[in-house]
Order: sequence, then structure tokens, then C-alpha cells
Amino acid sequence: MKRLLVLLTLLLAGSAVFGVEPTLPRTITLRGRVTASGKGVAGVPVTDGRTIVRSDAKGYYRLTSDSDAEFVYLSLPDGYAIPTEEGTPVLYRTIVADRRQRYDFTLERTRTDATRHRLIVIADPQVYFESELDSVRRAAADIRRTAADGMQTLGVVCGDIIGDITRRPSLFEPVRAAIATSGVPFFYVVGNHDMDLGVRTSERSKASFKSHFGPTYYSFDRGRIHYVILDDNFYIGRSYLYVGYLDERQLRWLEQDLSAVEAGRTVVVCMHIPSWSRPARRGEWGKEQSNKVLNNRRALYDLLKPYNAHILSGHEHYNENYRPVSHVFEHVHAPLSTLFWQTPWSMDGVPAGYGVYEIAGDSISWYYKAVDYDRRRQFNAYGVGADSHKPDAVTVNVWNRDSAWEVLWYENGVLRGPMTPYTGYDESIYDYVKRFGDRFVYPYIGADLTEHLFFARPSAPDADIRIEVRDRFGRVSGWNNRTGYEIPDNKRQQ
Repeated sequence: MKRLLVLLTLLLAGSAVFGVEPTLPRTITLRGRVTASGKGVAGVPVTDGRTIVRSDAKGYYRLTSDSDAEFVYLSLPDGYAIPTEEGTPVLYRTIVADRRQRYDFTLERTRTDATRHRLIVIADPQVYFESELDSVRRAAADIRRTAADGMQTLGVVCGDIIGDITRRPSLFEPVRAAIATSGVPFFYVVGNHDMDLGVRTSERSKASFKSHFGPTYYSFDRGRIHYVILDDNFYIGRSYLYVGYLDERQLRWLEQDLSAVEAGRTVVVCMHIPSWSRPARRGEWGKEQSNKVLNNRRALYDLLKPYNAHILSGHEHYNENYRPVSHVFEHVHAPLSTLFWQTPWSMDGVPAGYGVYEIAGDSISWYYKAVDYDRRRQFNAYGVGADSHKPDAVTVNVWNRDSAWEVLWYENGVLRGPMTPYTGYDESIYDYVKRFGDRFVYPYIGADLTEHLFFARPSAPDADIRIEVRDRFGRVSGWNNRTGYEIPDNKRQQ
């Protein structure tokens, strides 16, 4: 027994007796230069996803990194073109352990002033089959038309790029190629459908996504806006399989990233799973589901306190806009894929489309752009008898409504005041599912309740009814039960 104890002691002592190196974290030194037109660019943030350093006066950087770091990448400053490959921004280099650890970056100065620019947001393309790619290309053509006015335009896909990660080969590249036909450079967020399954840790679940798109979190500047892409999908391999969560490594990186952003600026955070929920807004905390919200959202809100912050998310397959805390405005985007490409509308009656954000300095205005609709069309209206849930009423589904919108109604030319908000089903999607749902590839998904509905009961079913919808930026659109939708020229109001 005594000899066994001595042997164990010597084994634990390690290299001193047996020459065995203990297993310790190793570091590597990453170095390189950031240049533009052959000259060094100073002050550019360079990171391995853990530590952020800045290039010196001649553009050189040096970064001590953990040996398991996968990428070295930039936070692209304003004033430089977004480097792209096949329509996707490429701000990173993949670290190759058996080579010299030098990674250079070449930027191109741009003469385009990005103080005014446009952001396009697609949520949940969620492509399962090649046949669905035609619809993605149709949306891309619509985006091309939206961006045709010459304003600098960039895009973000807020996760769930594909539907089935187990399919081999995956549809990551076909979806990327389809979206690239828009002519707009699109950044990509990882979604829960983009994670590898059956792996032992959350870190390993992002391997396929990284092989196509690089890091899962990073940042860049355009004009006065600081954009941050985050990964809030945490794979746990059981129960829900994933939860909404930002790990400590990512939060530490974000602390460093935001430390260089002046207080008062506008910060736009793009991620997949929303931070907030309908139950949270009602104070029904016990009804929140861990796979539908960012569970450690307070940590994110605290980091965003010095800023005018917007969170852009998807995942929930409906459109909603709200303020979870005073300094944060969250926009949850309806899916481009509607009900997994089975219907013209999402579960809340919002047609296939994307969010459009128009930036002027630190200010942002926005609207929802339905594919193949005029941009000024922002709602569906149903006359008396057209909505089976309220047959004696006129009902309206205002797709991108928030608390600042006004929805007014007129009867026989007389203003009757605001329409009454309610929670219910949009008639278009409800009726479509009722008639055709038994033919769906995914028959378990259908219409769901939405909170952006309004109703009014006329004094007579044949009354002349007009609806006027005014968004928070003063843009007006209308509908009349005799003449249909009214699309006024809102240029003076924008």
C-alpha cells in the first residue's frame, strides 16, 4: 500500500519524474496587418472571439489567443467597403494551427457616405427542399427592387437559414446563392435549425454553420450605427434541445466590443431567439418557454444601457414590436418561409416578406415589405361578413403594428375614432389552413393568435366604411369597403 501511494504521488507530480507534460491551456500568438491601398489602417478592432485588440499606427496587430480559437476577424469600421464572397461579407480568417500565425486583412476605402443607409432583415428562410428556392429567389428579386434607388443597402438573415441540418449535403450554399441574387450583401445569424444535432456540447453544434459563414458573433459599423451579430442558441441535447442563452465568453467579448462605442449612439443587435415574449409582457413569467426567449436577457439589457438599442430577431414566426426595457426596442420578424412554405401567410396572417430599416445618422425608421406588394401596403382588411370570427364587424390585421400606430375608422364619411385592438386569428391564414391544412407536408402547424388585430362594428352592414392606418412615422395607408386599398403618396411624410 505504501509503495502504491508513492507511485500515485509521482504520477501526479507529472513531468519532473516521468517527463509527461501536464494538460494545460496553450496559447498562440496571432499577428498581421490591416491595410487599405497599401497603407496601414490604425485603430481597427481585431479579435479571436475572446479578446479584442486594435491595429497600431501602421496597421499591425498582435493578439495572444487560446490554441482552440477558430477565427481571427475584424470589426469593420465605417468608411470601408464590405468585403464579400458570393454575396456574403467575409471579415474573418480561419486559424490553421500548423501554419505561421499571420493573418493580414486588406480593406478598400469607399467614397459612399453611409450616414444614410438601409438595412434589410430576413427571418427564417428555413428551406427544406430545392423546390422552395424559387420562392427565395422571388423574394431576392423584390429586395433588389427595394434597393434600386441607390441608397447603400446591406442585409441580415436572422437565423434558421435551412430547415433540416441532417440533410447531406445541406442547403446552406443554395440558400446563400439564392439570396445573393438580390445584389445586397447579407450577414448571417445562426439559428436553432442551423445547429448540428447529436454532438456533445453547444460549441460543437455550430460546426456546419461556421464552415459556411465563419464566426457566430461579431460586429461592424455603418455610418453612425454599430451593428452586433450574436449567437443566442445554446444546444443542450435534451428536453427542448436548445435554449436561448448568451454564454460568458460571448458576453465578455461584447463588453469589450461596446467599450469603444460612445454612449448615446445607436446599437443594433441581431440574433435569432427574441429576448422577450408575450407572456413576459403580461407578467406571466411562468409561461415563458426557455427555447423561445433569451433566458439571461438582463445581462444583455445591462450592457446596452448607455445606448439607443434595437434588437432584431426572428424564430417565433410572427411579427411583433415592443420595448422590453426603456432603452431597447425589439423587432421580431415574421418568417420569409410563412408556414414552412405551405401558405401565402405566416401564422399571424403576415404575408411573406422582410423588414426594412432606413437609417439617417442615429435615427431609424422602419416598415414591413411584403413580397410583390407595394411598400405602402401595411395591413389586411376584412369587411362585414368577411371574417368568420367577427362576422358583424370590420377587422384589420396591421402587420408591423406597435403601440404608436393609429388605426381609425370612418362610417359614411364621419370619423368614428380608433378601432378596438384584440387578440385573435387573421381570417386569411385561418381559412386557408381550414381548407387546405390536411394537404400540408407539415399538418401540425397552422394559424395562431396574434395581437395586431383591430375591429369596429358599423351601425349598418351596408354602411360606407373607410379605414385609415397611420404608422409611428406618420405614413398613412387606407382601405374602403367599396373601392379597396388606398395607397397614398407618403413621400412628404417620410
